[in-house]
Amino acid sequence: MHVRFSKDSNEFVSKGISFSKENNFKKAITCFDKVLQIDAKSVVALLHKGLALKELGRNEEAVTCFDKVLEMESNNASALYSKGLALGKLGRNEEAISCFDKSTEIESLNSSDLYDKGDEFKKRGKYDEALSLYNKALESNPNNVHALIAKGFVLDLLGVPLKGVTPFFDKALKIDPNNVESHLHKGFLHDRIGRYQEAISCFDKALEIEPYNVRALYSKGVALHSLKKYEDAISYCNKALEINPRHVKALCTMVWILAHQKKYEAALIYCDKALEIEPEYVYALSYKGYLLFELGRFHEALEYYDISLEIDPNNTRALHYKNKVLDKIERSKKTSFLNKFRP
Repeated sequence: MHVRFSKDSNEFVSKGISFSKENNFKKAITCFDKVLQIDAKSVVALLHKGLALKELGRNEEAVTCFDKVLEMESNNASALYSKGLALGKLGRNEEAISCFDKSTEIESLNSSDLYDKGDEFKKRGKYDEALSLYNKALESNPNNVHALIAKGFVLDLLGVPLKGVTPFFDKALKIDPNNVESHLHKGFLHDRIGRYQEAISCFDKALEIEPYNVRALYSKGVALHSLKKYEDAISYCNKALEINPRHVKALCTMVWILAHQKKYEAALIYCDKALEIEPEYVYALSYKGYLLFELGRFHEALEYYDISLEIDPNNTRALHYKNKVLDKIERSKKTSFLNKFRP
């Protein structure tokens, strides 16, 4: 028997959507479930329930909702696109791409949707596909600031020279002069090629807009360190960590600065704090191995290089230093053996 969509159902849908907008997804799902008790084939309730489940990380359940929508409306582009996002979170990348392609075939996505789709590819390291979608987003809307920044970022990852990358950040800043991400990315580019003063200028502009931006603070610290302004470098990293003491990259930046100043014991304290927060962060594990190596604690250093290589077997830095540690241990054994025969 067909159940009519009642006034109560409409009210629950509206309430559910309102709860979703407030990021109160559990209450939203409760509302959509009430609608589905009245009408199990409500496309609107199933679609929005799937979206709420996806936001809660319950991606398997979200896919089930989107599939129910697609059983009734096989050409529902929103369900296909959202299903693709959920499948991507589950690591089912080929299925996700298939859903994205079908959704694109059904309707031409707007600039914002194209940017979002490109971002999903970028997160999975599919940079060529991401770049193609950012280009389409900019064809649709040349003033899409997010797409301009993302395109510049991906071009940089693909090895495009600085002069081919910075125009995208510059254009984003012409549209939105207060865009902190653009200032930061320009700063990172300048820092990488040794233009430290230009980098600091970019980070300062970001800090004028957002004085408590942790990335801008510790990144300025890195540039100041490169200019041999060591105390200032530590000061800016400390400011970043005062704002967010659990910011792993800020902690690791402090490790890097202190290690370059040969303050290995002090660097080790910050390294341990980073690993308490993120125990499998390869950079911190590898750097702890380096610090222990410099402190002459070779067997402990070897342990941390082994852990980092278990997580990332292609970590060339860890492999290089592991071999150095093994060489030190072997030499130490030989010295110890020869000392036994000395008078």
